[in-house]
Amino acid sequence: MDVKKVLKKYNIKPKEYRDQIFIYDEDLQREVVGFADLKEEDKVLEIGSGIGNLTEYISRICPVVAIEKDGKLGAVLSHLGIENISLLQRDVMATHLENLEFNKIISNLPYSISTPLTFKLLNLDWELAVLIYQKEFAERLVGEPGTMDNSRMSLKVNYYCDSEIVKKIPSDRFFPEPITDSAVVRLKKKKNVEKKGSRFWKIIKAAFHHKRKLVKNSLKDSAQFLNLDEKDVKEAEERLPDKRVYECTIEDFETIEAALEDFM
Repeated sequence: MDVKKVLKKYNIKPKEYRDQIFIYDEDLQREVVGFADLKEEDKVLEIGSGIGNLTEYISRICPVVAIEKDGKLGAVLSHLGIENISLLQRDVMATHLENLEFNKIISNLPYSISTPLTFKLLNLDWELAVLIYQKEFAERLVGEPGTMDNSRMSLKVNYYCDSEIVKKIPSDRFFPEPITDSAVVRLKKKKNVEKKGSRFWKIIKAAFHHKRKLVKNSLKDSAQFLNLDEKDVKEAEERLPDKRVYECTIEDFETIEAALEDFM
């Protein structure tokens, strides 16, 4: 799709502050969709479909449920008459995605809601996702323990998924041009992974409030967040990993949860 031509035809002036940025390079549009390895039997969820520059290529292969919050952009997509799509004009964060039928996700994500939307997607059942993020966010998303990119999000993403950055996209490949480069992340959901409870992820969130500190010190500083007293953490101190928070793995946090279990 020739993005600039379509926007001009319908007198649409995209607003970057509303996350309205589009890949205008048609070869790149096809390449992004290609990372999802689509088959005729797949069903795709696309979030932030805009005017359909990715939707068009998805729909040539398999059905797509396209979610677009902006009524003007949704109207353009409807008017283009692309077949094999179901368009939902609504806010994705207020949508019960679990009620939709899909096994793959492709999205040039609204960057301003990258964190809550990613957490929302991780709680759903799907096979593969191809998601475009700001480059720095993408690097944190796939971060490994022992690096400063390790975070509560990367731990959760890499617990439930195999993750990789499959392509970095310079800012000048978008219209309008954003202030930062972007990256395409491919996530493949792991099978038969034990679901972790909310307490486990809350402990990780608390610890990462002070990711550079030793685990014992970070948890003392975040004790109130966990409804603990500092003395509780001190009592459990000998059973805590002797590491800084950013060095910790999922297994380390399993040890931390077990050490704090009697106090929570």
